[in-house]
Amino acid sequence: MDEPGCGGAGKGAMRSRMTSAWIDRMRAAAARFARDAYGSTATEYALIGGLIFLVAVGSIRYYVSRVSAVYGNISAAVTQSN
Repeated sequence: MDEPGCGGAGKGAMRSRMTSAWIDRMRAAAARFARDAYGSTATEYALIGGLIFLVAVGSIRYYVSRVSAVYGNISAAVTQSN
């Protein structure tokens, strides 16, 4: 009566073994991932590229607003002089 389909006492023990095996596989996968350096350079370049992109976009937005204000002042001065 310890078969998984019979609803016997063995059902909980089997589930515990399956969970334990799954946890062991996840730990092994995490350890492999931590040791593996393959692709780390590409990841670093991607992160650096993303940061450079964000800084460039922020700078462009800042300078566009500043230049827009300068052209607004020039336009107002030209309009008043006419």
